[in-house]
Amino acid sequence: MNEEEKSNILEILDMYVHAFETNDTDLMKRLHWVDDPRFTGIEDYIPEPFGRKTFCELINWIETNQKQEETMRFYNTNVYILTPDVAYAVTLQEISSPEDKTVQTSRVTLIFLKNMDQWKIIHGHSSPLLQYG
Repeated sequence: MNEEEKSNILEILDMYVHAFETNDTDLMKRLHWVDDPRFTGIEDYIPEPFGRKTFCELINWIETNQKQEETMRFYNTNVYILTPDVAYAVTLQEISSPEDKTVQTSRVTLIFLKNMDQWKIIHGHSSPLLQYG
């Protein structure tokens, strides 16, 4: 059962990438439990955990400002099933912009909650990796 659940979580990550690359903000919202009062997110540029309102504002900003050519990938992903209803994924996320010739790599942790036999993201944290040279 754990392997099947892990596969379901990895499929959500694939849909996340698809939503990002196609600018499908409705799909991005559907991948998260945004209406659950426990829903939160943390980003390095927002000083405190945020909920549905800020998440939706971020998604709306992305819808209007994201460059068409940007791509995303998750790699070095590990999925851990904690209980039948809670899992988390730790992964690296790479966002590339050919137009700007930039690549941003972040460490991402996503907490998944299973409700009515459906996994969705209940919490996410993303922080860019520091580049040492």
